[in-house]
Amino acid sequence: MLALVFSVNASWILLPLALLVAFLGLMSADREQIEAMDSAAIGMLLARHERPLLPLDPFCGQELLFYQAGTPVYRYLIASDSRWSLVGEQDEVAAERGTIRVFPGFVYRREEERAPARHA
Repeated sequence: MLALVFSVNASWILLPLALLVAFLGLMSADREQIEAMDSAAIGMLLARHERPLLPLDPFCGQELLFYQAGTPVYRYLIASDSRWSLVGEQDEVAAERGTIRVFPGFVYRREEERAPARHA
């Protein structure tokens, strides 16, 4: 409102004051909304995982299990130099070293390299 009054009166020097008052009002309203939130609502705003959610595109899947959110979920994912096996959903599995999260929220663990069998 102040910006409109100052622009109509050609008081361009006071226009930054109006913008400052508007930003302070927005900050105050945000602070009040955050204080009114419960812990579940605040938890939705915070990042739950340190590892990013990877797309399925760079992987080749083996042994289709089911579809979730329109995306296939495979028992094994194969990248160019590694093989990953399904561990479970991200909410059911603790964060471990050597795991990745793949959309729509499944955790895969890297399988150890197997030595080829030697024939005698």
